[in-house]
Amino acid sequence: MNEQFLSSTKNLSAEIAHTVSGNILTRNNFILLFIAWTFLVILSGVWNYHHASRHSIDMARLEAKTIFQHNLAYRRWNSGLGGIYARVTEKNQPNPYLDVPDRDIIASDGTEYTMINPFQMTRMAYHLIMTQSPERAAINRTVSLESMNPLNKPDDWEREVLLGFEEGKTDDVSEITQINGRPYMRLLMPYYAEDPCLKCHGKQGYEVGDVRGGMSIAVPMKPYFESAGSAQRTMIMTHLILWVLGAGPIFLLSKYFRIHQRQLAENEKKFRIVSEFAHNVEFWVKCEDEIVFISPSCKRITGYSREEFMARPRLLREIIHPEDRERLVALVEDFEQSSHENQEYRIITKSGEERWIAHTGYPIHFHDEFLGRRGCLVDITDRKRLEKQIMQAEKLQCIGHFAGSVAHDFNNILTSIVTFSHLIQDGISNDDEELKDYIDYMLIACKLGKNLTSNLLVFGKRQLTDPKPIRLNEILIDLSDILFSLLSDEIRCTMSLSEEESLIFADPHQIEQVMINLCTNARDAMPAGGNLNISTEHMQLYDEFSGKYSTIPPGKYIVFGVADTGVGIKEQDLPNIFQTFFTTKGSKGTGLGLNIVKNVVEQQKAYLEVESVVGEGTTFKIFFPARQKAGQ
Repeated sequence: MNEQFLSSTKNLSAEIAHTVSGNILTRNNFILLFIAWTFLVILSGVWNYHHASRHSIDMARLEAKTIFQHNLAYRRWNSGLGGIYARVTEKNQPNPYLDVPDRDIIASDGTEYTMINPFQMTRMAYHLIMTQSPERAAINRTVSLESMNPLNKPDDWEREVLLGFEEGKTDDVSEITQINGRPYMRLLMPYYAEDPCLKCHGKQGYEVGDVRGGMSIAVPMKPYFESAGSAQRTMIMTHLILWVLGAGPIFLLSKYFRIHQRQLAENEKKFRIVSEFAHNVEFWVKCEDEIVFISPSCKRITGYSREEFMARPRLLREIIHPEDRERLVALVEDFEQSSHENQEYRIITKSGEERWIAHTGYPIHFHDEFLGRRGCLVDITDRKRLEKQIMQAEKLQCIGHFAGSVAHDFNNILTSIVTFSHLIQDGISNDDEELKDYIDYMLIACKLGKNLTSNLLVFGKRQLTDPKPIRLNEILIDLSDILFSLLSDEIRCTMSLSEEESLIFADPHQIEQVMINLCTNARDAMPAGGNLNISTEHMQLYDEFSGKYSTIPPGKYIVFGVADTGVGIKEQDLPNIFQTFFTTKGSKGTGLGLNIVKNVVEQQKAYLEVESVVGEGTTFKIFFPARQKAGQ
């Protein structure tokens, strides 16, 4: 067995080494996964960083286009009115480059006015804006390849763009540039000649639709770069958090996977150990003449060692009882396909003992390849013995039925004796006290005989019940003479009855039977004498009470008690005292009295509890649900 275990341990070590190698490959996979996740986060961060910068440029470009459309609208408004006039001042001198009729006019009050054309209006407005907010104001310039005003002369970049406009290559061009040391988004869009424009520029040869120049809008980029920087910082922080949220689970997954792999290896090791030291016989046969594996437990069940089975594979069949062998062989006739569960048969152990076995077997197929049969032998000898005991119990039930029949006939005889005793009692004179006492003893004996027949009827399940509202005190008082007659002179009996009158719903005859059985049991527990107390009391339970034998729900109860000062009941015997035929009195007891008490209490829907101390005595209490009125 030790050699087999060492061999299994070596195989297990080799498999664990293989598992460790697999764990290293898995760890490398997690490292690759971590690198891939880091690369994806960096790639996303770079793309979003670039997107934030590009977005700021696009927004500035959109602002520049919006300004262009606004300025174009103002200019159309101005040119549509034919120009507007403003008072000539030191700052507002006539435009020497504006060669149109009525450029200058004198009002009736002698005030001089000069025409403000669209170009002047736009230039003056943006000059005012620049004065008020030099860092945030947009810059507006009108440029032309054939400019009349030197202020409209384009720079090199603007000239190249204007040439592209005339060739029809593009509709707008923008760039990021530096103006006065600050970054700007500069956008240049073309001006197209319209009818009002020809008033001033018609003599230059322009026609409607010709490109006569362009408007250069420069939007400061500082606010956009600041916004983009904030967005980029947020984006970097977000991606850092995202990387942590992704890398964390990867690390945890890698950790738990390694733990899982270790657990698998440990579980496999445990499985191998469990297989080696299984309680049942576990075996794997490749064919009838080859055993791949059989657990060492085979020796405990069959008496044959593992080595003996490995050397003689047919021993698995030879140990089957001859009367069962043919049936089991037929079950595995199709060796590669047939399966069965819990087939019961007998085996003959090495020592010649006969034992019962439950056999489960089925074929092992892996990827359509037959690897043999797996089998399990479970020792069910004890279960078979228990089944035999149950059969004996069923026989006892038949005896019970017989006892019930006998009790019924005997009860009829007692009834006749009681009847004639009452007739004799009525026919004698009142002066014959001695004869009356004899008749009373006869009636008490008949009462006890009826109790004996009642016990037999309960045992035989033949007794009929007639429950009705009754008072326990009245039953006890009527039964007192009989109860006292059961006791020896060495036993002092007292009754403590509740003064409160309440009813219980029960069969009076069965209640008498319970009282007699409990008093008889108490008498037998005090062979040398003692004290017996019979009591009734009212009890209100506000909460559920869990006792040794029952759980008593809340409610009002009348409690019947029988307490003795006898030998008591051993603690290990307490759970068994209500079982049929169980007795602590040896040959003096039948083992039926307390069992009948328990059955009657359950029939009356009452509850039973017992307290006992060895050498001090025993107390039986029965909780009857109380009724205030007969109809309740």
